[in-house]
Amino acid sequence: MANVPFMSSMTFNAMGPEGAGKVSAIIPTWNSGARLERSLEGIERNLRPSRIIVVDRESEDATVDIARRHGAIVLTDTRSLGSARMKGIAECDTEWVAFVDDDIFLPEGFVEEVMDKADWSVGAVQGAVRSVHQPHRDLLTEEYESRFSGGDTFDLRPGDRGLTSATLVRRSLIEDMDLANMDTWEDWLITQRVLESGYRWIVSRPFVDHFHPREDLARKGGWNAAGILNLGRTGRMPVSKALRWYVDTLLETPGNAVRLSVRYKDPRHFLHQMRLMAHIMMAPRHLISSVPRRPGPALA
Repeated sequence: MANVPFMSSMTFNAMGPEGAGKVSAIIPTWNSGARLERSLEGIERNLRPSRIIVVDRESEDATVDIARRHGAIVLTDTRSLGSARMKGIAECDTEWVAFVDDDIFLPEGFVEEVMDKADWSVGAVQGAVRSVHQPHRDLLTEEYESRFSGGDTFDLRPGDRGLTSATLVRRSLIEDMDLANMDTWEDWLITQRVLESGYRWIVSRPFVDHFHPREDLARKGGWNAAGILNLGRTGRMPVSKALRWYVDTLLETPGNAVRLSVRYKDPRHFLHQMRLMAHIMMAPRHLISSVPRRPGPALA
């Protein structure tokens, strides 16, 4: 394996047998008051980091108060999600950092499970994140189980997109990255950096709950489609390849609409896929106007 320095077997277990205390947690937030408490409780109980760093985008609700009540270091970043992640990295003093989204609940035993996989060859360990909503939960579970093939892990390959919603990453591999112009798909760039550095990106059990609002799904799909186009616009990917990925994402929705409606005998899945398709078709507007990636704070 190229570019991988020798590390003794003690290196990856520097966190001790419990795996806690030598990892920093980074949580980007924006009007996250309705969900942050639950996410922080999971982090405190099942990650037990040396510090929690919340990077907030000038929330207008109780997000900052909740974060401080849990002892988090609160930073401010209004530029982009990628910029927020890197601002959190700059505040860390541990080799392992955990990116955790504000709508993620880490399960019992999470840190022990993922750090057990973090040997000298591994640059990132990603929990198996799945939606709490059906049918998305079942579909994601089936996809994970297919790739686990009866085991507990699988490796991502160059070009694959890892997630940074419940993922431990070696800070030294990514601390010099410039992600300021990335509001989504920054996780894909982080994945490529880890793999290009000669390390493995592992997806591992346990399953991790993503408790996002159901109505977010179509909007997030459009936002992610815009992120594909942004990879081309910013020179992170050839424009022709970005356009091909975008078109492929758009064209798969009609087939999914029919397949899911028939499988679950529920026409609501057809309507959801059509909403998703509409959001994907409107994705270019994110690149030419100011469109928030998340709605404003919830009303009390």
